[in-house]
Amino acid sequence: MSADKHIDLHEFRKKYELPAASARAVLEKLGYKIEKVGDSHKIICGSARTFGKDDEYYLKHAVLEFRRTMDVSKTIKGEFFEYEEETEVGGKKVVAAYGVSKMNPAAVAPKTPSLKRTPNTPPAPAAGIVPVEQSTSALAAPEALTALVAALTQAQAPAAATDPLLPQKQLKEAEEQGYRITSQQLAELLGMSPQTISSKKSGFIKLGFRYEKVKEGTSTLWKVSQVD
Repeated sequence: MSADKHIDLHEFRKKYELPAASARAVLEKLGYKIEKVGDSHKIICGSARTFGKDDEYYLKHAVLEFRRTMDVSKTIKGEFFEYEEETEVGGKKVVAAYGVSKMNPAAVAPKTPSLKRTPNTPPAPAAGIVPVEQSTSALAAPEALTALVAALTQAQAPAAATDPLLPQKQLKEAEEQGYRITSQQLAELLGMSPQTISSKKSGFIKLGFRYEKVKEGTSTLWKVSQVD
């Protein structure tokens, strides 16, 4: 992903293996704007409060929190998983840093199929959390190694149970916000293929919602409404 004024939305989704609906939901909660620049959609950097962190870090932390809790409330509050531990070896102080800033993006990979959409190419194997020592002449103390193992275990722990009502909640949000969603987005929400969605007739019902086709230029979008 780019570190300038824009982050490519497709590359962001591909990097963290995020479905389109989940990615847009996370970005909206964080306060990011998405604009079409040329032929692609871009995440506008600087459009959200990042507590002095760069946008890459802020978004990575949000994805990690979303994987575990289906929420980004701690990221929004600036409560980041980041800490240091100071130990002493041979009379010399050793400071090791742990947290999201040291975590390879692959370590944020989804742990449950319902949160994952395989990108075009698989991500690199997770490198875990790498401690950074400020003293290069000293070996890591056993206490620091223990802390590293604990942090790594926490990072690689199974994700929290997926909210079984997440698709309905996102569909309800689409209705309330008046969103018009694409066949690709609807397919991901309903667990169907885009081709199947495109072949559906306007007004079909699934998961308690009705989906009506809406023309937007040459494109066909879907209007969502809950069935009484």
